[in-house]
This record gives sequence, C-alpha cells and structure tokens, in this order.
Amino acid sequence: MKSLTTILLFLLALSLSAQELSTTSRKAQKYFQSAYSHYQLHEFQSAIEELNKALDADANFVEAMLMLADVYNELKEDSLQVIYLEKALQQNSTHQTKAYYVLGNANYRLGKYQDALTAFRNFLSRASDSHPFYEKAESKQQLCLFAITLRKESGNAQAKNMGARVNSEYDEYWPSLTVDGKTLIYTRLVPASGQQARRHFQEDFFVSNNADGEWQAASPMSSINTYYNEGAQSISADGKLLFFTACTQIDGYGSCDIYYARNRKGVWSKPQNAGEPVNSAAWESQPSISANGEYLYFASNRKGGKGGMDIWRCQLNGFYSSGVPRWSEPQNLGDSINTPGNETSPFIHADGRTLYFASDRHMGLGGFDIFFSRLVNDSCWIKPVNMGFPINTHKDEQGLIVDAVGERAYFSSDRPGSQGLDIYQFKLAASMRPTPVSYVQGKVFDEANRNPLCAQIELIDVDNNTLVAQTESCWEKGEFLMCLPLGKEYAFNVSHPGYLFHSENFALQQVRKASDPISLNIPLNAIEVGSATVLRNIFFETGKYALLSQSKAELEKLIIFLDKNPLVKIEIGGHTDTVGEAEMNQSLSENRAKSVYSYLVEHGVNKDRLEYRGYGFSVPMASNETSEGRAKNRRTEFKIIAK
Repeated sequence: MKSLTTILLFLLALSLSAQELSTTSRKAQKYFQSAYSHYQLHEFQSAIEELNKALDADANFVEAMLMLADVYNELKEDSLQVIYLEKALQQNSTHQTKAYYVLGNANYRLGKYQDALTAFRNFLSRASDSHPFYEKAESKQQLCLFAITLRKESGNAQAKNMGARVNSEYDEYWPSLTVDGKTLIYTRLVPASGQQARRHFQEDFFVSNNADGEWQAASPMSSINTYYNEGAQSISADGKLLFFTACTQIDGYGSCDIYYARNRKGVWSKPQNAGEPVNSAAWESQPSISANGEYLYFASNRKGGKGGMDIWRCQLNGFYSSGVPRWSEPQNLGDSINTPGNETSPFIHADGRTLYFASDRHMGLGGFDIFFSRLVNDSCWIKPVNMGFPINTHKDEQGLIVDAVGERAYFSSDRPGSQGLDIYQFKLAASMRPTPVSYVQGKVFDEANRNPLCAQIELIDVDNNTLVAQTESCWEKGEFLMCLPLGKEYAFNVSHPGYLFHSENFALQQVRKASDPISLNIPLNAIEVGSATVLRNIFFETGKYALLSQSKAELEKLIIFLDKNPLVKIEIGGHTDTVGEAEMNQSLSENRAKSVYSYLVEHGVNKDRLEYRGYGFSVPMASNETSEGRAKNRRTEFKIIAK
C-alpha cells in the first residue's frame, strides 16, 4: 500500500513546491495546506474534513481530489479512492498519468477487472516505456486479462454456511477435519480473558462433532487452549495428533512456532514445541500433517526460500522415547509452488499427492487465491491451478481443506451472509478433486486373554514394495485408524514382539467411501508351538506355483520375523480349494509351499529352521460352496513347530 501512497504524495509535493495548485481560492488553499499537515501526522479523519472543506470552496480542486484518494487508500477504502481518482482525471488527465496506474490498482483490488484494464491501458498509452511503472503496468494488464477470462469460466460451486452450531458472532477460520469426517477443529477469535484481557481478543480452538449427518454445537478445547493465541491447526487422520501454531511463547524459537499435542486415552497431552529443524528463528505457521504421518507441511519465511513466505515440508521419522518428534531436514517445495511472493496455508490431502494452498503471486483474482497442485514421481509438483470463481474472489482466500472422499471442501470467508469470518463448505468440481481415500480401523488384542496390544501397523504397496503408511495401535484399547488411498493393492501387516504377525490384503480398485470404512478386529497369537498365521500377500498365477513379484513384501516380513526370533522353526503349508482333481491340488499345494521355502533359503534363512508341506484341500478354512470361501481356502500359512 505504501508504494501507491508514494505515487500520489510525489504529485502533491511537486504542486506544493511550485506553488501551482489548480485552485485560485485562498480559502481552498488554506484548507488544503491544513489537510496536508494532518495527512503527514496520519490524522486521516481530520484530513478528510479539511479536504471536503477545500472542495466546498472549489469543486474543481484537483489536488484536493488526489489527496482524498490517497487518504482513502491509507484507510483501505478502495471504492472512495476510485471516486476521487476518477473525479481528478475528469478535471485534468493530461498531467496525471500516474493516477491512471493507481486507479488500475484500486479497481483491481475491488474485482473490477475490466475497469482496471482500461486504467492500465490509459496509463500505458500516456507513459513512455522508460517510466518506472511501465513494466508493472504491462504485467498488471496481463493479470486483468487472466482474471476476466477466469471469471467467464467460473464454476457453479455454491458455498454453504455451516450454521450457528459451528459459526458464531466471532471470526471462525482454519478448519481441519479427521479422515472419518466426524470431527471438525477450527480457530475462533474470542474475547481475551485472564492475563491477556488487555489484548481484547485471542485465538482458541473449538471442536464440533458430526452425529447422524448433523454438526453438533462446538465446544472449546480446554486442554489445549491457553490465555495466549493458538491457531492454524492440523489434526492427524486418526484424530490423535494435533499440530498448531503458537506465538511469542517462552520456549519459542522465533515469533511464531509450530507446537504439537498427542491424545492418549481420550486426553490431550500438554502442548510442546515441535523443535528444530521445523522451527527456526524465523516465522513458522499453518502446519498440515499428511494422513500417513510421514510429512509435516508448513509455511515459513526462513532463509533459503524463494520469496516472502514459502511452503516447506519436513519428514516425521517417529518420536524419541521422550515424546519429542524426530525430523529430517526441511525441504522447500520449489519453484513450481513457491514464488517471489507469498505462499501460505498448505493442506496436503489424505491421498498424499494433492496440495491445496494460497498465493498472492500466482495468476489469480487478486489478494490471496487458492490453488492446487499434484505431486508426480514423489518429487515434482505440477504447475498450480487456480480454483477459480466463486471459490476465489478479489479478496483474500486461505485455509481450504478437502474431506477424505475428495468431494467436499471447507474454508473460511467473510462473504455476504456471514458474521465476519465464517466457515463454509461446498462441493468440489471433478477436475479439482484429489484421489478418494478410505480408511481401515479396528483393534489389536491378544488372542488368548483379549487384552489390547500396542502393535506396529504397516501398509505396503505390493506393486512396488514401498511403505505407504505406518502407525501403532496403542492409543486407546489397542485401537488404530489408517488411511487407504484407493486404486491400488496393499499388504497390511500387524506385528508385536512375542507374537506371530498378522497380514491382510486390500485390493482397492473400486471406490470405497470414507463413510464405509474397513473394520477389523485383529487377534495376535503368541509364539507357541502349533500357532499359525495366514500369509495373505503371497501370490501365484492360477494353477501355477511360481511366486509373483507382489509377494516380496510379505516374504520380507517373514524373513524379519525369523531374524527377530532366531530359535523359532516353522512349517510352510500350502492349501487349495476343491476345484480340480485331488492329486493335482495336492501337487500344486506342495509346490507352492516349496516355492516359499526356496525363497527363504535363497535369502539367508537356514534351511534347518524350515519345513514345507502341501495339504491340498484337506484343511479348509471356509466352505468351498462359494467363491469367497474358495478364495479363503487358497492360501499359504506358516506354523510354529519349535521354539
């Protein structure tokens, strides 16, 4: 804003020093000089009063109109600034070339892109190409053309206010949502109390739960909220880990830092600073934790960035025994995302590949617009796409999130009908949607005594044998929740020291909505002679016994199990359904068991610890009368035969 002020003050200074004011009225000049003194002292209301008196004395007083435009610019009253700039230009456009540039900026901020374009073109037609603002005007002319086109291509997204149970008379913003879509946490600006009452307002967290499709009355997160500001939060997929921003804290590294809290047995821990290298002496804020818990995205103006505020990410490598996070070095998201301007409010969708963020530099409609980009090959972000009107307007839009299914978005806005900033929701256009995500939830417990177990849980892409996500089940009663990006096949493994591991296979080629998650109760068997477990991610071609490459993840898991339990001996058992002759099935089951045996031996397992046997269809797990039952009976198991 100051650069615009300088433009007009420069005009006024020329007029004042040359004593060439456009009025001959001494009364108007007197009021003008008085207004100028008030203006220099930032006494803007007094300046307005004096300038109006000057115009009453001489309605054609150009410098008074220009100074009024300048005052309204300082007060961010763009509509009034435009009125007085246009009046001044009607009186004298010949010597007011710069005023066209200022008029273009004011109209652009108002979202009047055609009027802004006309003003910039008027400036360019009058100014020489050596003018200090010529290149800027050319650039802003292109911005206007882009905005006009974007408005013409506007979508039909209808933002719906989330109502009085979520919103209030105060500002609500920075929404975050658990993967099941049942818990909404957001920031509310409330009257300050206690030690900070002198500040008038402070930021606190509020939470609303969805019951039977209805959002319930929000309540404050009293275990997290303090007398200071807490805001811009991100909750993990399972609702057990919260990252947020707090400023001017005693244990802070800079002006604002990222903090975290963990929910154990329904109680939030005392918030702690997330530490270095996430936090620095600079400003860090607006965290977004990926659904698999692998990366924390955040905004920072630290050194090494591309401009003002950039988007960064750090890999979360678990927690130390003290509970402090273990971080990798921060990564700047690079030139595709970050610009010499400001990029803020990152939100990484649960698919782990679609990023929504705000920028004031990428081509948009003015102020901060919301964009999205997609990650390709785990390292390259495609060119960001503006989400268009009416999601974006000439005002600032920030803090957009999208539900796990990828259909509904939430953001804050002060559009007509709101009480200040309110939280809205709308349905995303298909082109802007991320990959849908479902989730698996359940409990892990001891098969014998039913006691909950704190087990390690891994999700592995069987096509490329890469770890997609990992979590643990020791939060409450052995419970866990993990995201499942759709469209792929996964190996799901659960392990705990002293127990056989458990495996599942999820072939998620069909859309499975987050409203219909996979629920599992997983009993783990202690390592005892006779205990057995099914290897559900060992694959063969139909009627053949050569191992498919997708079996590698499960076989490596079995090798790790044997390494950790060096006294254990196992039998590999092959089983079939009843399709085909008994002799053929017996031979097939033996050969399949032998293939697993051979793989283990080839990869370093002592053959003295291994046996293999084919059972044909003699030991069914389910009825062979259905396709589902036959699929269960076609299996590979391992059984403890010595320990």
